[in-house]
Amino acid sequence: MRPTLHDLPYFPRPALLESILAIYQSGLAQGITLFAPRRQGKTSFVRHELLPAAANLDWQPVYLDLWSRREHPELALVEGVEAAARHGQGLFQRPLKLDKLRTTAKLPGVELQAEVAPEAELARSDDLVRRLAGALGLLLTRHPQTLLVLDEFQALAAAQSEGFVAALRAAIQRYRGQLVLFYTGSSREALNSMFRRQKAPLFASAHPITLPDLGEDFVADRAAFLQDRTGLQVDLAALESAFARMGRTPEFLNSLIINLMVAGNADIGPAMEAWLQHQRENSAVQLAELDALDLAVLQLLVLPRPPKLFSREALAEVKKAAGKEVTTGRIQTSIKRLIRRDLVAPTGGHGDYEVNDRALLVYLREGGV
Repeated sequence: MRPTLHDLPYFPRPALLESILAIYQSGLAQGITLFAPRRQGKTSFVRHELLPAAANLDWQPVYLDLWSRREHPELALVEGVEAAARHGQGLFQRPLKLDKLRTTAKLPGVELQAEVAPEAELARSDDLVRRLAGALGLLLTRHPQTLLVLDEFQALAAAQSEGFVAALRAAIQRYRGQLVLFYTGSSREALNSMFRRQKAPLFASAHPITLPDLGEDFVADRAAFLQDRTGLQVDLAALESAFARMGRTPEFLNSLIINLMVAGNADIGPAMEAWLQHQRENSAVQLAELDALDLAVLQLLVLPRPPKLFSREALAEVKKAAGKEVTTGRIQTSIKRLIRRDLVAPTGGHGDYEVNDRALLVYLREGGV
């Protein structure tokens, strides 16, 4: 049977975990935001390290993946909190609607009165606000300290109800001291937009962290795993070079290790070429839908030290690659198209952008067009 990514062991990040726990325990921040492009391992870190560490501290850890219902992230959040609140209680088997007082359930220190809602009524924004307040209240009566992890939190940037976002902010402020939050995001622009919503910051107390790149110790760990499983010994310098070419993306190096296992030899060259060919096939589909200007802008962004996007130097580079005259206005329009396709994202610096798809980034750096 061909090995899969799940067969490779998780590589721990103890320094990152220690810094996160120190921030929470200092009391200086109620929330932490962790940005990283997809495939960089942020969800693996949460599942393998952060949630177990919270449980070891006798916190109540709750993990919600908002990307699983990205067409309606408000509902994903509410249903997730409700499920966590019900877990182990045996009180309710379906989502709750908290605007009618019918059935009474008592817990130590709390009395919750609720009526089960019909399925057709679940997605109404006013119901969601009530349900969120009720489910959070129930959840937080069970434990003096709760860690709520909202994975791919930027999905809420598409929330259709400003009232829901305001209710979430109010709930977080209300439970300060009892509730701490961990937000992850793979889109820096969408994640940042959540912190600019409405007149006041949505989460003024959140502390931003960027997921650090893994280094040579990760490469050595993958080589040791390969040798332990197959007896193959790879050239560590060559494996480190391949990792650098892959944009230091853990999932990509894991895929390369699997290619070596399947091939049954330690020759990194052919395994790397097989991996690159897979990226070429995937990227060709994306690039075929772009015009010459969009391709030229992408080529500019993958340069080792790209010029400022709207500078004269950038205009000259894009003109040369696209083979036609360009203006700053046309480049801006191109950037907007690429952002809509989730190929490019702002870095947070004024006028700075980056290729958001790591596989495409590697392909373009390897000379793909």
